[in-house]
Amino acid sequence: MTTPGSLPTDSRALDRAALERVLARAMELHVRGDGTENDSEQLSEARVLDIAREVGIAPEAVRQAMAEERARSPLAAAQRESDQMLGDPTVSAARVLGGAPGELLGKLEALLMRDETLGVIRRFPDRLVLEPRQGLMDQLARSVDFGGKGYYLSRASEVVVSVGAVDGTRVHVALAADLRPARRKRLAIPVVLLVLGALAGAPLIVLTPLYPWLAAVPPLVFGWVGWQWARSSWRAMRRQALVSLERLLDKVEYPDKPTPTQQLMDGLAKSFLPPR
Repeated sequence: MTTPGSLPTDSRALDRAALERVLARAMELHVRGDGTENDSEQLSEARVLDIAREVGIAPEAVRQAMAEERARSPLAAAQRESDQMLGDPTVSAARVLGGAPGELLGKLEALLMRDETLGVIRRFPDRLVLEPRQGLMDQLARSVDFGGKGYYLSRASEVVVSVGAVDGTRVHVALAADLRPARRKRLAIPVVLLVLGALAGAPLIVLTPLYPWLAAVPPLVFGWVGWQWARSSWRAMRRQALVSLERLLDKVEYPDKPTPTQQLMDGLAKSFLPPR
């Protein structure tokens, strides 16, 4: 039913994915149609808030979304939901926390240095890039692991910490770890077993001339077993690294009073480890 002069409407409902596509396309058409933007199609924060207000979106939600976009780590930009062996090797976690951007960066830097033996290699106003320290004491701490920390993030090639202010009291914090070295080590296992299986099956060509296909059985079995182990180990590694990222955010959001044992270990670490 339409009234004179009105446009016909469609009563069919839209699912969430379709709604997001419609809103994104409508925003694109709105920006191009009003003639107020430049050729690069970049929008200022005030302009984004104006557009959101026109479509009934709360400014607080827009500010948080913009903070999340600004704090998004390059490592996590293409992260996939799948934990398949050949999927994306990065894991990431994000949360909105109370405080100032510089303060939160400092807390996370201290936690990553203490709990994961990482060191800063690049420093920006809103971002830190860290990698595993290679000092003798750092390697010894990871190999002995008296505290049972696991040091899962120290197996990453780099860890990126990004922050973006939501408002005067809240900050969006994003953590991402590139686990490519850990995945590379696991991918080497099925390759090595495949080669060993081929060497083990080579004599079967001579011993069973009527059934040469038997020589292919050992490498296939060895390779399959190695692949299954590598995939299972990789999934566990991704989960552990993700838990480590979330635990870091938990420690910043809900700081715990250190136990006497932790105070003793921290004191020993400060005494024996060189300053960073």
